[in-house]
Amino acid sequence: MTAKLRAVALVGMGMLFGAGLSGYVQSAIAQPGTQVAQSAPADYSRYRKLDMFARALTILENHYVRPVDSEKLIYGAIAGLVAELDPHSEFLPPREARLLREDIEGSFGGVGMVVILRQETEPQARYVLEVREVVAKGPAERAGVVVGDLIPSIEGKPISHFFDLRRAIMAMRGAPGTKVTFTLERPAPKVDGKPGKPSVRNVVVTREYIDSPAVTSKALGEGLGYVRLRDFSETSGRELAAALATLRDQSRDGLAGVVFDLRDNGGGLLDQAIHIVDLFVNEGSIVRTRGRRGELLDEARATPGQAWSKLPLVVLVNKSSASASEIVAGALQDHRRALIVGERTYGKGSVQAPFELGDGSLLKLTIALYYTPNDRLIQASGIQPDVVVGADFRPYKDSQPELEPERAQPRHLKPEEFGYPAVPLTDDSEAVRAAGEDAQLRVAVQHLRGLVRVPARGGRRR
Repeated sequence: MTAKLRAVALVGMGMLFGAGLSGYVQSAIAQPGTQVAQSAPADYSRYRKLDMFARALTILENHYVRPVDSEKLIYGAIAGLVAELDPHSEFLPPREARLLREDIEGSFGGVGMVVILRQETEPQARYVLEVREVVAKGPAERAGVVVGDLIPSIEGKPISHFFDLRRAIMAMRGAPGTKVTFTLERPAPKVDGKPGKPSVRNVVVTREYIDSPAVTSKALGEGLGYVRLRDFSETSGRELAAALATLRDQSRDGLAGVVFDLRDNGGGLLDQAIHIVDLFVNEGSIVRTRGRRGELLDEARATPGQAWSKLPLVVLVNKSSASASEIVAGALQDHRRALIVGERTYGKGSVQAPFELGDGSLLKLTIALYYTPNDRLIQASGIQPDVVVGADFRPYKDSQPELEPERAQPRHLKPEEFGYPAVPLTDDSEAVRAAGEDAQLRVAVQHLRGLVRVPARGGRRR
């Protein structure tokens, strides 16, 4: 086998290209306690099976009742081969492979929004795209699209027509200057606990060249900052470092701590995940890649002297945090560099390598699994947060409602009489208010304020 893996790599909910894995194909080595595979019979040849395939293709081309597209048949056959493997190994025809490359580069012709595929059962069974993010000043924002809107059809075709999210996205993308039409549905607020009638309209937008930033950030007050990473594209590490520096410069007393939001981040380039962990960790392993029988194939390690290695950090994750996001969260958790808040992550811990097939198509195969610094397997397990928080607020319940506090006594001593400011009765600080109605972010900010007050001692988690 002469195929070599590319040195650059990609990690996502269904994709990961690994750095440092070039030339992965190796000869089998017998391990102690295992049997060496016996040699194939002398008359065995895999080319007999290829001959069978060529015969079948010739029969189809010559005898099927109508003319056939040989290229489509071959693409379908390769896709059928890969379909027998795991869900993340797949064959991508040239057009779909181009979409993958655009995601890696982080720039493409489109409408400027991030969507997820959602299945609904009421009031009717259907698939829709839910808008999770709208790119500032992009075509979608100018057309009035907002987060939470639903897209039930594109170019008059229901979303179920596109089979999966990738094909639906392909329908939305296209050459800059061309137009795309989709139906936009805005859910109505509930009335007496029942959903109201949604507003529906057709939207026509002109595609533009979208250069969507991977990182967004804002100051929360009290020296605390918030940084969200949308995906792991080619510039993510550089954008994150720049965002941290900007937050530091904006704060009068420097940057005291950061909430790092990886929610709904399905992954991206592995080398960017390594780069990002390296911003916060001074030494030790970042991620290990193991192949068959647990054989260590590659290990990325941190480099000393990082500017943010002591910055108090809380990482937000949810079920849609996958792959590269899990590498980052797992590494920071193992190194005790961050408190992980949110929900158990998706659990996509396999490594896919891209093999170019010469005509623009791509064969993406699972070749290994990746592990956290403490050799925790992420595949099908995910990263369990230190603090589990759902998306909804839980009302506070008084543990002893019958017990009145000291401040309820009519003649209690007021703390300001002793020269100290009164302690607030509720957590209504500037940074917590800045978190708004986002329950998970609110809890993350509360814990970050605690970390800033009581600095972590460091050391690896065991």
